[in-house]
Amino acid sequence: MPSRATKRTKLDSPAVPATKTSTSAEVEGKHRIFTHWSQARGVQINGVAPSQLPGRGLGLLTTRSIKAGERMLFIPEKAMFKPNTKFLKQHRLDRASPHAQLAISATAVYRAPDTSLACWEATWPTREDFWASLPLCWTDAERTDLPPSVLHPLERQLDDYRKDWAAVRDVCEAEGWDEEEFRYYWMIVNSRSFHWKPPRGRAGVMVMCPFIDYINHGPTGTTCRVTTDQRGYEVHADRDYAPGEEILATYGAHSNDTLLVHYGFLLPTNHSNPNPDDSIPLDNILLPHLPNATQSKLRDLGYLGAYALLPAPVNDICFKTSVAVRAELLSCNEWEYFMTNGEDLGSDQSGAVREFLLPVLREYWEECGVRMRELEAAGDGERGMKAALARSRWLQVREALEAYIEGGERG
Repeated sequence: MPSRATKRTKLDSPAVPATKTSTSAEVEGKHRIFTHWSQARGVQINGVAPSQLPGRGLGLLTTRSIKAGERMLFIPEKAMFKPNTKFLKQHRLDRASPHAQLAISATAVYRAPDTSLACWEATWPTREDFWASLPLCWTDAERTDLPPSVLHPLERQLDDYRKDWAAVRDVCEAEGWDEEEFRYYWMIVNSRSFHWKPPRGRAGVMVMCPFIDYINHGPTGTTCRVTTDQRGYEVHADRDYAPGEEILATYGAHSNDTLLVHYGFLLPTNHSNPNPDDSIPLDNILLPHLPNATQSKLRDLGYLGAYALLPAPVNDICFKTSVAVRAELLSCNEWEYFMTNGEDLGSDQSGAVREFLLPVLREYWEECGVRMRELEAAGDGERGMKAALARSRWLQVREALEAYIEGGERG
């Protein structure tokens, strides 16, 4: 995706499921109305349209053949939703985070009874969608179902949200908006924001862009090209497309842990559908097996933590993990040579590194199996949906561990 706010990245376009009383025509109608609304504000739509994807919610599909490099979307500045600077200054919120500024501006506009933006909101995920799929909305007990690697990005997100809510709480209470209302728009911003730098050198802000937020996420190397300049945002085809193909955009080179926390979904990560952006953090399982003296040595040189197993198609450990294990196995000279040169001094020590790691990873593999069996008993309903999402990530972790373990045993 193009440059955007450092605090947040643009997120997925989640499903907009029909309610029990909605008909297909009603669902299609609200997207058709929003399409006309967007075009009236200067959005240029060329050969693509929103469509329901079986089992996957909503996406943007081609309506005709499209050539590589062809422009499919243009979102001008005037169509963007921006922070309300007058409202922010009036309530002394101009020093709040960019995320909080855009979220409270959206709360103010969309809670107004006569808002002109209702047709845009009708295309968004509901609160129930967020509450079921985003761990930010789960109870503490439900969050414990998640793998440890998911809890780290989740805690960072929770910290960001708490700071933003503290900044706007007094204003919300004065206006009669409760926390759940603000949190919903905070999550909408979290799933739809771009960084926009207006012309003439003004400071950049977070914005939302109509229609472009229909595009679903794809991993690096699989998506269309999204660019920005002083006029607005453009989406260009990365290859030739036949009619009826989905176009994707990358929200960043995010692991599935990050995708689950921020977007509420997981991408496949196996040989059939490799995700080159995914990784399986190993700190929780590896650090307890490294003595304090080894950890201190790693800390001094900036190599303590952030260890990972890279799943298919790589199926190997990251460089920092190789460094960490060698810190325990090798002499200081041998270890420093590896850090400097990326290869061992003398004989290759990769086999020794694997031998050290295999029992550690088998232990984690067994834990994954236990946790998956526990989550199978969650049943149906909302609790079951959350448990199924957590179980899916445990399964991905287990499969990545298994691939590495089997490779080591064959070696």
